[in-house]
Amino acid sequence: MTDRYLMDGHKLYWHLDRVLDWQRGERIAPLHIDVGLSKGCNLRCIYCFGGLQGNVYMKGREIYFPREPLLRYMREAGEAGVRSMAIIGEAEPLLNPHVYEAIAEGKRSGVDMSLGTNGVLFDTGRDGEEALQHMTWIRFNISAASDEAYKRIHCSGEFETALKKIQFCVDTKCRRNLKITIGLQMVLIPANIDQVVPLARLGRKLGVDYLVIKQCSDTKESALGVYDRLKEYEGFTDILREAESLSSGGYNVIVKWNKVTNRGWRNYARCLGSPFLLYSSGDGRLYPCGLFFEHKEEEYRMGDLVKQSFMEILRSHRYWEVVEKVKTIDTRQCYSNCKTHNINEFLWKIKHVPEHVNFI
Repeated sequence: MTDRYLMDGHKLYWHLDRVLDWQRGERIAPLHIDVGLSKGCNLRCIYCFGGLQGNVYMKGREIYFPREPLLRYMREAGEAGVRSMAIIGEAEPLLNPHVYEAIAEGKRSGVDMSLGTNGVLFDTGRDGEEALQHMTWIRFNISAASDEAYKRIHCSGEFETALKKIQFCVDTKCRRNLKITIGLQMVLIPANIDQVVPLARLGRKLGVDYLVIKQCSDTKESALGVYDRLKEYEGFTDILREAESLSSGGYNVIVKWNKVTNRGWRNYARCLGSPFLLYSSGDGRLYPCGLFFEHKEEEYRMGDLVKQSFMEILRSHRYWEVVEKVKTIDTRQCYSNCKTHNINEFLWKIKHVPEHVNFI
């Protein structure tokens, strides 16, 4: 099984207790939250969707989720029944000086914690090493396999630094016998298809657990210049298959085939997944979708975690008003292959029962 983490699907089958509560019309706590911690980034990747969400790169490095509200958020997420949080956001979370403390606080509160980062700023001292003990996984976003390509794709000369930080995590995991899963993530665009196989080889050399190759999300207006080229992805099959063939032992090369080849099409008309999956931005505001970090922000903001507690927001009329409002959106206008896509397909089928359902 290449995709042992089921990255190319969803995992609601293992949370049917909450799915059943949702079917009964109960107000449920989300299963997962993608957590932004900063509005800035030290890289400027050419495919960056965060640039459409208010990520202003190095100009935004001083804008981040403050410590006390952040730690309160971690604690209350556990109390509410949130089962996992990915510190991943629209920008680089390691620009927030409280990131390591937040990871530990979340884990102590009973939440499975993870981190998505470009890795350049990862601490190789005590803070970073201790953080690895508290996470289920850490994923390094890297879409190039050489210094030259890294400069072209990530607009940075920090390729060797990124590799050293990845190697530190792998070595620490082995030395301390940690259970953490360490992965690489490649965002596939036509401009870096030549990096797929070299990156698959590099991941194996570094000793990480996996490389996942994913689609590039883009708006229907092709703001990143990718949506208009999604049909080209079907021509990448042979290269992607070659990369998959480099899986060996405990190392897996995972291609998100469902999203890479679906041209952004959807088999559902409305978004039903927001009660299960939330997004908080780098400045501490809570939303049903990352699309609204900048677009129609006031209309779809559920609350402000700097000013309000998570429990207060979750129990508020405003929160559930936004959940209902999301259901009225025509998903044909949404950006392609969003995080909620796979669970939406599942929930849509549950809500639309076929005739003769007992004839299984």
